[in-house]
Amino acid sequence: MAQPQERKLSPNFKWQAALSRIKTMEVVPEGTFTSEREAERALSIYNRALEHIHSGNEDIAMIALEKVVSTYPLFTDAAVLYGICLGVSRKYKEAELQFEKALLTDPDPEEEEILENLLAQARLFKKRADDFERSRRRNEKKLLPVRANLAQAGILERAAGSSEGDQVRMASARERDELMRQIDQNDKASSAASSYSTGSGKKKIINIIVIIAVLLFSLIYFLIIPSVKKANERNERLEWLEKKITEQAENSETFQIIIEEYNEAFPD
Repeated sequence: MAQPQERKLSPNFKWQAALSRIKTMEVVPEGTFTSEREAERALSIYNRALEHIHSGNEDIAMIALEKVVSTYPLFTDAAVLYGICLGVSRKYKEAELQFEKALLTDPDPEEEEILENLLAQARLFKKRADDFERSRRRNEKKLLPVRANLAQAGILERAAGSSEGDQVRMASARERDELMRQIDQNDKASSAASSYSTGSGKKKIINIIVIIAVLLFSLIYFLIIPSVKKANERNERLEWLEKKITEQAENSETFQIIIEEYNEAFPD
């Protein structure tokens, strides 16, 4: 295996420099593959991945190496190359996991020492990246009130004549007053629009209530009330008819039979 970096852990370790020192392979270590065909295929992919790396196509190389490492976990050289590529891409957590998995395959002493060194470097860079991110977040949080004050008391704008826009100056008092006046006008306009919207909403609700009331009145006046009147008229007619039949039943056997059948059909 080609040794990609110094054995001693260094805070100035360069992933790209380590990657550039890895060369193509002619043969693979014995016992790594179960057949000569597998060995030839893995070796071909490994060497093509190196060619892609040196030609600036690291993304293609990493896709191929990821597949080789997952298919042939004992191919330690591919694991080292893939882990270093992850380090170059600043994916230190993934690189750390890759070196840890490679160490679980029981490599020979020389490979183990290289993997442990790379693992330590990956952890060091991961810690640096985490520390930097925490520091950035703390600073960002501290700057929030400062930016709020700048937005209120001193509007930063690009200086005239600055072609790259890297110079700034404080806006004048007149400019700040003008800006605040515009903001105040916008607030008033927004408030008026909100009031209008609220009033319009109330009018819509009132209109809906009126429409519903008219519909209910129409329903009651044109349908329910006439139906009730007709029902009352029918009841009056039936009562009158029943009364007359009862009176005639005293003198007529026919009416007497009708009354009896009626009482049987419609008992009280």
